[in-house]
Amino acid sequence: MIPADQGWQAQGNSDEMLLLSCSTGRDFMQRFVETLADCFEADLVTLGELKIQKSQRIAVLASCFDGAPMGEIEYETCVTPCRDVIATTKYKAFLCAVQDAYPKDNFFVEEGIQSYIGFPLTNSEGDPIGLVQAAWRREIDQEEADHLIETVGLFVERLSAELMTVHAMRIMSALAEGPQDTGPNDAFRLLCEQMQGALKIRTAFIAECVETDPNCFRILAFCQDGKLFQTVEGKVLPYRGSPCEHLGERDVFLVPSGLQDAFPGQLHFKEHNLVSYLGLNIRDETGKTIGHFALQHDREVLAQTLEADLFKLFSARVGLELRRHKAEQMRQQQENTQSQQTSNERRRFLSGTVAKGLEEQITAIQQQTTTLQRLTNGEPATQEVIKTLQEDLAACERLVLQLATFAKSL
Repeated sequence: MIPADQGWQAQGNSDEMLLLSCSTGRDFMQRFVETLADCFEADLVTLGELKIQKSQRIAVLASCFDGAPMGEIEYETCVTPCRDVIATTKYKAFLCAVQDAYPKDNFFVEEGIQSYIGFPLTNSEGDPIGLVQAAWRREIDQEEADHLIETVGLFVERLSAELMTVHAMRIMSALAEGPQDTGPNDAFRLLCEQMQGALKIRTAFIAECVETDPNCFRILAFCQDGKLFQTVEGKVLPYRGSPCEHLGERDVFLVPSGLQDAFPGQLHFKEHNLVSYLGLNIRDETGKTIGHFALQHDREVLAQTLEADLFKLFSARVGLELRRHKAEQMRQQQENTQSQQTSNERRRFLSGTVAKGLEEQITAIQQQTTTLQRLTNGEPATQEVIKTLQEDLAACERLVLQLATFAKSL
């Protein structure tokens, strides 16, 4: 047991405190867990980030296990105390017998973990974004637990802020670097992936308006549970019967809960247990709606999401990319039109030139035929050949006329 007047505040830990105060980001996180493990003689201390997929997962960013870091690992929360810490956004403490409460947590069973304390880390809206936890192979008493709870409580806001900063910097870096590939939809795929992970929701998608059909929209990118679904890209869907339909009346449409009851015809909401929706229109420089993006989740989505810095960042970036996409489409259309016009002009010129040349040749042949007819003195066999030749020339004249008419129509 670590007495309250020792441990974290002990003189012997002043060097660790100094290093901690000078650190930021991942370095701060790692120094924190190492110092916490050392001061409270914990066998395991980790700091992890919450990842929303079909099942909740924790990505360990900093750790100290038996005095050494564990490296970057991920695990599902479903059979661990982390699940309840995240769900309640309150700390949980087990002074003993934590295996009895979570008998399917194989790590605790294999390592003989007896006691546990976990603390949620939250964003500025109060939503869980991760946790810090400590565990022992021995039982701990209430005094020791209270001292650790008090100590970690002093750092929870700083730890949450550092986690949000690391998370934001990772997103900014990914957006700055851009997609590895440069296809027409790669920027949208990257944004969907980052939105789904950063905003910790189940589904994110980006869509554009269909110019030829105002009743439908076209999916540009779709990400659910951390996976991109390229098979739905380019799919045209009707607004009618979906929550996206309401974006025709307003720029923002929020269904904080009850999504399945509000839109019973959307069977995939029930299939994937999606209960909330947030959609936002994207407009071009003239104010015309050119598309939208939407988030769907299996928990309540609050209106405060609209004010979150990350949401505003993604909203601006999606708008920028969609306007670029539309500008590129327009440029290609103009190029195609210009190319078609140039091609038509060339065909018109060629057709007209050919028609004129053929017409001149036919006229010359007709003149020669007339001369030949006069020189043969009406010989029957020759006259028959000349007659056939004149008929063929008449047919050629008709073809030349058709060619000239075609040239004028281009």
